[in-house]
Amino acid sequence: MPTIDHESPIYAAVELGSDSFRLHIGRFDDGGLELVATMCEKVELSASFDEDGMLDSAALRRALACLGQFRGALDAWRPHAVRVVATAALRMARNASVFLPAAGRALGHPVDIIAGDEAGRLVYLGVANTLGAADPAPRLVLDIGSISTELVVGEGAAIRRIESFALGAVRQSLTFFANGQIDAAGFDAAVRSSRSRFAEAGFGARGWGMAYGACGTVRALAGHVHRGSNVGTPLTRADLAGLRDAFIATRQGVQLAGGLALLYGLMEELDIAAVTPVAAGLRVGALWDLHQRADAFVGRLADPMGVA
Repeated sequence: MPTIDHESPIYAAVELGSDSFRLHIGRFDDGGLELVATMCEKVELSASFDEDGMLDSAALRRALACLGQFRGALDAWRPHAVRVVATAALRMARNASVFLPAAGRALGHPVDIIAGDEAGRLVYLGVANTLGAADPAPRLVLDIGSISTELVVGEGAAIRRIESFALGAVRQSLTFFANGQIDAAGFDAAVRSSRSRFAEAGFGARGWGMAYGACGTVRALAGHVHRGSNVGTPLTRADLAGLRDAFIATRQGVQLAGGLALLYGLMEELDIAAVTPVAAGLRVGALWDLHQRADAFVGRLADPMGVA
């Protein structure tokens, strides 16, 4: 049983992602976030769609069992505030309306399905506060999920643009490597497809010396390239080309091939020189959002007339 420090409020963020469900529990001290508990369970919603757009029953059972485990942690820590968000898979699933009430009961908290722009906002909030929100330099943040990708441009804490694309790592793998084989022709086709989708959307900004990858896809690729080091060290296009060649030569890495092709195509289309993996993202952003909202509420109580 954790020791509860009532002088430092505890917050929790739960992400019902398209591939994995994740829980972060944290507190804020001296202006920084300390994670006190994390949980992650692979539920693979994105790979469980049938031809009618329904999530299969086995995946939903895995999801509910996972949320029951998360509830145990939430009951133990008794957070001051909890936010539970669902992303692309549950936005798309035709049977989401049946699953969501059951998910809320299993977890003990209601689930909020969020759009791509809100997902991007939370991701950027997490990255900005992790890297330093006071830094006014322009930033491009990438969040490559299983079936969607968000790109966010900001300066310091301010967001200038968010774009969400119905294109993700699992979707690319299922489309171009469904037979479990990786070859040069299939990989090149996956890269061209990625470039085409980003070009059609007219994102605009090009020529980035550095972008930040706030997602498991980028961290997993970095772990392969940098032999286990998955945050802080940039990935270049040459790094990704080397990983592509290794996957083709060994016929391994099918699970990562879609994400690799997507990231490579994105870096080519937006002329990104390197991507640095960051250990921050949607859940970290949701914790910061809860903390900042609580601070603002306390401030209004202390000064209800808005007088300094």
